[in-house]
Amino acid sequence: MRIAEEKASRRLEMVSCPTPRTRLLTDLPKETIIEIFLRLPARTLVSLRSVCSSWRNLISSPDFTCNHLRRSCLLDPTLNTPQIAYFTGAYRNDVRCGSIGLLSVHSILDNPPKSNQGDCFTEKRYYGFIGSCNGLLCLVDAHAFKYMHAILWNPCTGFTFESPEISGEVRFCGFGYDHLSDSYKIFASIRTEGRPSRFESSTRIYTIGPTSSWRKIDDIPSDDPCWDVNREGEFFGSSRLCTLNWIVNDVVLYFDLGKEIYGHFPLPEGKIALDPHFKRLTHLCVLRNCLSVCYEHKNTFKCIVYKWIVWQMKEYGDAQSWIKLAVIPVDENFTYSDPFRCLQPLYISESDVLLALCPSFGIVLCNLNDESVDFREIDGSGMKNNPVFDKYVKYRMACIYHESLVSPNGLHSNSSKMLRLIKPKPKPVDS
Repeated sequence: MRIAEEKASRRLEMVSCPTPRTRLLTDLPKETIIEIFLRLPARTLVSLRSVCSSWRNLISSPDFTCNHLRRSCLLDPTLNTPQIAYFTGAYRNDVRCGSIGLLSVHSILDNPPKSNQGDCFTEKRYYGFIGSCNGLLCLVDAHAFKYMHAILWNPCTGFTFESPEISGEVRFCGFGYDHLSDSYKIFASIRTEGRPSRFESSTRIYTIGPTSSWRKIDDIPSDDPCWDVNREGEFFGSSRLCTLNWIVNDVVLYFDLGKEIYGHFPLPEGKIALDPHFKRLTHLCVLRNCLSVCYEHKNTFKCIVYKWIVWQMKEYGDAQSWIKLAVIPVDENFTYSDPFRCLQPLYISESDVLLALCPSFGIVLCNLNDESVDFREIDGSGMKNNPVFDKYVKYRMACIYHESLVSPNGLHSNSSKMLRLIKPKPKPVDS
């Protein structure tokens, strides 16, 4: 008994033994700090940049940004929780206004649903989404027939970058990452009015960098493409290739961002191209790293949409790998047929729930295991105030955005027009 008491007394003395001072996180070796930071969400790291200059330099360095992005994509997806970046347009007092906002995917998928609050702002101008890649959103500020320029935006860090203006009407566009040159590129096929009363087209690439400019490349290989919708190329990226994809004349046309060449492969055979109007009612997307397509299935006689069908290509470029992923019935009280808009699948959760956006800005949740469907409205996000997309704004309605620290090639913000964009909400840092 006495021996046990002596051992307990010695342990207590060891625990209560005073130390010169408590070690701070800043006292740790740099390698240890890096390992800790790589396990933190991007939004938290944005807050930590203000702690000291050494942390700011570390977190903002291209190497750390790249390693954090790689870890969040491959090892720990919780580091870049998905959000929906959305855009609506409307007329107010004879002025065109646009609203851009962010909405948490998890707030929609929660059952029971939480309050679906979104951050948004309204501007007396139109911005449309070209696409999203590695935490960067690419928007377009375009006059219908005169000009366009692209704006790159990282909502997590507040980074913005604006490309030079390019003259003409946008026919096709796209944004994505080129893994061969480790750069981000913007694609634009422009139509300008020539003489006498003829239209001339040209296709250009903007490689984002401090000294970049628009440069001409080979034009899209199509004599009479249907481009009213599906003008924004869907980015598909893998370790072997990175492409932009469009539906053109009943095939998937792709542009290889690395080699800067075109190619094509068929849609699901005999399922989509039933009549000329069907070209307008398709939507390309990427679900679980697979290229996917959604289209409306109509009643042949009454032309009434009664279900949406989603197909998924399991092996990119292999037409034999198309599989039917989901069949979603149309709820007449919640959705409607819009000749300019198609159901837009956005995300598949870990529990196999497909989240899609309706033309009426409602949310469709389809359980891929039992095929059950749930329809939800979004309140408090700025969506409900603009329940219908302006049909004349033919850019992407919404896209999935993952938070990251990325800024291309270490660029600094250069845009003065985006000061009203949503500012990141920093998380408190424990002292």
